[in-house]
Parts: sequence; C-alpha cells; structure tokens
Amino acid sequence: MRTPLLSSLAALALVGVAASCTESTPARLDVTPVDDGGTEAAAPDLSAPSSPCTDPSDSVYGDPGPLAPDADARGAIVKCAKEADLSKEEMQTKVTELGATGKPLTSGARVYRVAYRTERGDTASTPSVSSALVYVPDTPRAEKLPVVVAARGSRGQAARCAVTKFDAALDGINGDAWRMVYPLVGYGYAVILPDLAGYANFGAAGNPPSAYAQASDVARSTLDGGRALKKLFPALDDKVVLVGHSQGGHSALSALALAESYGTAAPIAGVAVYAPLWLSQRSWGAVLYPPVGKDFPLAESSVGSVAVWYHYTQAELLDGPGAGRKMFAADKQDAVEAFVKNECWGSTALAESATYANELFDPTFVSEISLPAAAGGACSAEICQRWVDRYIADRPRLTGAAATTPILLTYGLKDTTIPPNRMKCALDRLLLDDEANVTACIDAEETHGGIVSARAEYVSDWIASVALGAAAPPACAANATAIAEECATPPPND
Repeated sequence: MRTPLLSSLAALALVGVAASCTESTPARLDVTPVDDGGTEAAAPDLSAPSSPCTDPSDSVYGDPGPLAPDADARGAIVKCAKEADLSKEEMQTKVTELGATGKPLTSGARVYRVAYRTERGDTASTPSVSSALVYVPDTPRAEKLPVVVAARGSRGQAARCAVTKFDAALDGINGDAWRMVYPLVGYGYAVILPDLAGYANFGAAGNPPSAYAQASDVARSTLDGGRALKKLFPALDDKVVLVGHSQGGHSALSALALAESYGTAAPIAGVAVYAPLWLSQRSWGAVLYPPVGKDFPLAESSVGSVAVWYHYTQAELLDGPGAGRKMFAADKQDAVEAFVKNECWGSTALAESATYANELFDPTFVSEISLPAAAGGACSAEICQRWVDRYIADRPRLTGAAATTPILLTYGLKDTTIPPNRMKCALDRLLLDDEANVTACIDAEETHGGIVSARAEYVSDWIASVALGAAAPPACAANATAIAEECATPPPND
C-alpha cells in the first residue's frame, strides 16, 4: 500500500501533499470484433505494426542517436521490439488478484516495446525520446478503435522506476499500472503506456530526468505517445482518449490543456482520470514551511520525497545540468542526487540524511519560497517569483476545446493518498474555475488504488460512449456532491 501523499492539515490549514522478449512475426488477426451494441463489425487491421519491431528490447532504453529538431518527427518510432503476447486469462488473473470487480476481460494482447520521438518541456523544446509499451487487442472492441494513451502514477524519477520495466522489486506500485492498462486492452482497446521522456537513455548528456509534474514536459510525452501509437497502427481511428491515474491524472489533464498549442495525433474525444493529482503545485514548496513539514517526517511519509523530485527535476530541465543539486544544502547534495538517480516510490533513503524535507534544501531557498508557496503572499526575491510562476504553470487552465472535452473523474472517499478535502480542490478548479465538462463518479468505499479496480469496466464503457458512439453507461450513484469537505486551503487553489 502506498504511503499517504496528502493528509488533512486542519490545525494548520496548510497543504500536505499532496516480459521477456520474443521475436516473432504476428499472424493476421482472424477475429471478428463485437461492437458495444453486440453486433458484428469488421475487424480493423491490427495484425502487424508499421515498423519491423525486430530491435532488441534493451535498445529501447539506449542511445537513440542524433535527434535534430523536427516538429514533424513527433511520435516517430525510433526503436521497436516484439514482446511476449498476453492471454486474456493471464490478464484476468492479475486484475482479479488486484481486486477487479467488472465483467470478464474479452481480449488478449500483443505487446510491443518502443521508443518514440518527442520533445522536452524546456524553452528549447529539446528533441528527445520516450520509451513505452504498446498493447494491441487480439479481439478488438469495434471496427474503428481510438488511440488510447495510459498515463501512469508516481513511481520515482530513476531509470529503474520506469513503468515499462515492471521491476519485480517494485511490485507494490506495479499493480497500479496493471489495474489501469490490462482492462483497457482486455476490453478491446489499443493502448500505449509511456514512461515519459528522460527515462530512456537515462543520465546521458542533454537528457535530464523526467520533470515530475512539470506540465509541459509530461504533456508532450503523453501527446506524442498518441502520435506513436497511431504511426505504429495507422488503422486506428482519428480520435484520442487519455486515461490517467494519480500523477498520471495530472499528465492526462496537462496534455488536454496543452493539446491545442502543441498538437496531437487527432482530436481528443475524452479524458478519464482516476484520483488525479490535479492540485496546486505550490504544495511542493509549502511542505518546506517548517510548521507543515513537521507532520511529514521523511522516514514515515513520501511527501518530502515528492518535494525533492519536483524541485530537483524541474531545475535540471529548466535551469541546466547541475542546477538540481544546487537546490539543496551543500552537505546534502550527494545524498539527494543519489536518491533521485536510484530510488523509487516508497524509499526512505532520504531519512538517513535529514528528518524533514526542508533540512535537505538550501536554507536561502527555504526562507524565500516556503511561506509564499504555502500562503500565497508576495515574493521578495527573484528565485521565489520564478518558482511560484512554475507552480502556477504546472496546473494549466483548460481553455478552448479543452474546456468542452468530456472528462470522467473517478474517486474513492477512502483515499488516504489524496484525501477528500484535497480532491475537492481539484474538482473546484475543474468545475468552478475552468467550467470544464466533468462527470464525477464517487465511490464511498474505495481507496487510491482500489478506485481503478472498481471502475475499470465503467471507464471502458465510458470511452465507448465518447469515442465509439455507444450509449453512455448509467450515471454513478454518487457524484461530486458526495465530497462533503471544503477545499483545504491555503495554499491558494490556483
């Protein structure tokens, strides 16, 4: 079970935060898909990818070679490896172990490991690649399938934390991705699961780690994941659906917000998010305010780890190599750098160097940023304003087409990672401030991970309604009004 990321701070009224490789030539599919209404439909040609997919699996994570700036190359497949197929029985066993309650899965999957072109979220739009897993159903749900991009939750920023590696030592967090992805492909959708730029070719010059919750950085990899899936299987429809859990909910909503300016494989037909981390990003600076940080000792909570990931990776991306280290106290820099480069979610390695997160950071940064981040007051120094501007930019507004795109938000009231008074902030921002087209589906008994298992079938049917013309699933028994708490502020819900 994950360590709580956020908990209520009523007394202080300040935020806490938040397969083995097999080379084979797939035979042409001889299946007849069944559309949502149960009538036979012609099978889309998903029998073989457009790329040979004969690369070794490990090459996906290696040096991609020279990458000249080229906006037209976004989503281009750089490497592709064929992985072992998954039967529907294998996937069913896994999701059942994880608490799935929906109808039985109807499809197995062919699996590919790819690296695709994307850009980083810096001012230079630096060319990069993202590694990803692609799942193609052997029994497609309909004649034309949308492009589905699955955005995973928090895992850590190190190379070994990449979701596509499914490191056996990280079984506690691998379940979140299986809960989300297996039902999507198991109910007949083609899905890409990106790592995000920074994980492949990790540590190479000019390739900083993935910037945690940096909206532009995660959005580009997410949107280009859709392009990559469409390029690999051109028979897919010209519609994109984004699905995300927790931090992946932030990635999906950031991608929606930036889709018009950055571009996407096709129009976004809908966005489904489970317990999204759609909170004020001031949260990561607020936890450095000592009265708040004392409730989140590094040995007991992942909050401090996330604050480290956010600031270190942002600085490396936006301020240049070595800037991440400089965010921290001189005698803590080696320990922090080792943590970012080697540790994944749930690690308490930082507790060997400090008791609280603020003790790790440069004292001047803490004194300049922590209170303005938490309370929203004016900055007295350039470094403070620079980071407040970044916090605000990392929860972008939904405007234009993004404000009218259907969004399904599912959430469990027993979530201790993002508790109800924090999810209320996310809903207020979406429903009240951005007037987005949101349908909320609230389950009284579900947790942060449990909501994915409980609502995977519902999400699959909802996708059919926005992308395949099927009828919408019945309204959930509880909607946004089921969250009785008010949005817990400060920090300002901006």
